[in-house]
Amino acid sequence: MRFPMFIELEGKKAVVAGAGRIGTRRIRLLADFGAWVTVIAPEISDEVRRLWEAGQVSCELREIEQRDVEGAFLAVAATDQREINRRMAFWCRSVGIPVNVADRKEECDFYFPGIARAGCLTAGVCAGGNAHRLAKEAAADIRGLFAENAEKYGLAAKEGDGRYEAEILDLPSRENHGRNGVHGE
Repeated sequence: MRFPMFIELEGKKAVVAGAGRIGTRRIRLLADFGAWVTVIAPEISDEVRRLWEAGQVSCELREIEQRDVEGAFLAVAATDQREINRRMAFWCRSVGIPVNVADRKEECDFYFPGIARAGCLTAGVCAGGNAHRLAKEAAADIRGLFAENAEKYGLAAKEGDGRYEAEILDLPSRENHGRNGVHGE
């Protein structure tokens, strides 16, 4: 059973091997949450190239090597080669680095959830690595909930993109809501 946990990624090293469809999604998400992403792949997607050119990730256009995971906070094995993903998972585990293995859920130390974000609110939805579409749909429903209740949650639409930002001064205080309220933990 997996425990849902929110961890600080700001400035922490994340190593991603592979920059295809799945790797690109993982790279974008890690960068969005502030990780310093190092991408190791012989070829990269156009989106990863744009992130690299914008200085949001670093890239090395080659196959992953064991030394590449040294000092990583977490790692993602998302190549299209089973043996490379398996080997990377082994390297990471041998030095205590949590790893997500895109082609084998049973080899994952953690999963990437479906994400819903609005201002200071973040929700992650996981279906145990079995039903990605279900998690994606549930996250979309939560994003809809955030939008429908924007005023209640003290969120204001950002100009032009339909996302929401917190208007911190309008958020209800924790004291007024207790453990089961808006800020209950």
